[in-house]
Amino acid sequence: MEARRFASPSYTYLDFMPKVTLLPGGKSAEVPAGTLLLDAGEEAGVEMEAGCFNCSCGTCAVEIASGMENLDPPTDEELNVLDQWNKDPEKYRLTCCVKIQKGEVVIRLEH
Repeated sequence: MEARRFASPSYTYLDFMPKVTLLPGGKSAEVPAGTLLLDAGEEAGVEMEAGCFNCSCGTCAVEIASGMENLDPPTDEELNVLDQWNKDPEKYRLTCCVKIQKGEVVIRLEH
């Protein structure tokens, strides 16, 4: 019996780049996996608010409207900061310390 050859599609890393969309406005950008949400938002053309840039002040907290599963899990440090700001870690993340790894993430800006 002859073995069959199946053509496999040739994908590049660009076909699987994560995407960040910011609301309101709907601006979006595709970014490499491992990009900070802060940098991804700025790549989309949105000036993102941040203070300390090291996951300690909480000024960069944003609501994740969808795609939480596509982000790095929160660290204890991030959870502590979100708790200080009374932000539910099931809905909010700190853009200066969390990275998008895959898929699409939709961020709702409050300011």
